[in-house]
Amino acid sequence: MRNRKARQRGLAAITAILVVAIAASAATLMLAQQSAMLDQVSLITSRAQADLYAQAGLDWARGVLSEDARRAGAVDSLDEPWAQPMVGLPIERAIVAGAIADEQGKYNLNNLLNGTQKSPADIEILRRLLASLGLEPDLAYAVLDWIDADSDLSGNGGAEDAYYLSLPKPYRAANQPMVQVEELYRVRGFDAAAVAKLRPYVTALPGRTPVNANTARAPVLAAILPEVSASKIAQMVKDRIQRPFRTKDQVASWAKEAPVGVVSDNLDVRSAFFSVLIQVAQDDVQLANDALVQRGQNAVTAVMWRRPRY
Repeated sequence: MRNRKARQRGLAAITAILVVAIAASAATLMLAQQSAMLDQVSLITSRAQADLYAQAGLDWARGVLSEDARRAGAVDSLDEPWAQPMVGLPIERAIVAGAIADEQGKYNLNNLLNGTQKSPADIEILRRLLASLGLEPDLAYAVLDWIDADSDLSGNGGAEDAYYLSLPKPYRAANQPMVQVEELYRVRGFDAAAVAKLRPYVTALPGRTPVNANTARAPVLAAILPEVSASKIAQMVKDRIQRPFRTKDQVASWAKEAPVGVVSDNLDVRSAFFSVLIQVAQDDVQLANDALVQRGQNAVTAVMWRRPRY
């Protein structure tokens, strides 16, 4: 009898311990889940706040560009306020940084088309630029075939639907102007290394756009003005920081070796398209956005596209 009662008391004690252990485990799990939910909510909140700061940074860039147009709309150069980066501005628990770059300081790949017709002069400009970077010049024909509306091969290195549909993961040529330079990854002959080499010197803008002589890099200017020596271009790139061109006539006077009409057709001293990079660090959130901004008449700006960088 005594042994039975002892066994019952022992069983009751073990049962009580198990109940306590299960309750403790359940409580621990609930606390862990609650903590995870709170962390998730905090992360979502921080991300939403970072997005708002990024939008505010983009609005800042648009305001800078509008003010520049009102103050000195006839000229865009690297000594102006828009060209100076915003570095590490603290806002509450976040740090916001930003930079504006002149997209018309690059060669517009859509210039290969003049309306609906190919532009032989622009094809040669792109061929020279590609060659100067150690890339195959005939890649210019692949770009032309990507954006033109027909299905005819433009030259050696060109590619239309027949090529792209034969790939392991088939697709068609765009047959329309590029919206973003990253489309080059889909164009025949352009691998990651080729795009990385070319990316700093080219852009994709709507319509035909001239290159800003005050902001373009030397390889772009050399591709447009092959008659001008590399040393002369290099010296101009240094001098324009302090003495930018004020008119197209000044550019034509400087590039007097170039054939008549080359400067007026391909170069300018003002820009309408700018890229904006905004970076936000908000708590544990790291956010970066790219945007293309067009500045039109009366200093009005519009966002053409906006995308996350990472």
